[in-house]
Amino acid sequence: MAFLTNYATTSSIGMVQIGANINVDSNGVISTSDGGGAGSISGTWTPTVTSSLGGIITLTVRTANYVKNGKQVNCYFDFVILSETSGGVTGTLTLNGLPFISVNGTGIVGTALVNYIENFTTSQTFITGTIAGSATQVLLWGTHQASTSERLTKDDIKPTTRLAGTITYQSAT
Repeated sequence: MAFLTNYATTSSIGMVQIGANINVDSNGVISTSDGGGAGSISGTWTPTVTSSLGGIITLTVRTANYVKNGKQVNCYFDFVILSETSGGVTGTLTLNGLPFISVNGTGIVGTALVNYIENFTTSQTFITGTIAGSATQVLLWGTHQASTSERLTKDDIKPTTRLAGTITYQSAT
């Protein structure tokens, strides 16, 4: 028995289409769109860390990738603090440079989870982050052997501090 149906075809933009609206691009990324914007896209982003009291915090970025599927954005990061200069030690830390502006809203519209931490100056048991509406930054929070989270400060980090984790949020577009 023979079927005259094409199971996979190549689109005009170089994607292989498998069935209706399922595509695989040349990098092996699977999407559910014809590439017109509603499907999955991936790329890199440039994380930076800043302190509310100024100073310069320099990073060595090992990984900074994202996957956006519709409005859902998942970012992956792994970086090491290379140096930190000036600014007050009590300045709260913010992770900047998310690849898309978060959806407009009040309260928390996304979260970060730091899965791996190394070489902190204070004893950290858990590090998370929150994303506000219409933002491209993550407010970093730490738990210091207590049950309440506090904003991570410049005093908590030093050169060789390493953070690796994931960020999940809804984008505005």
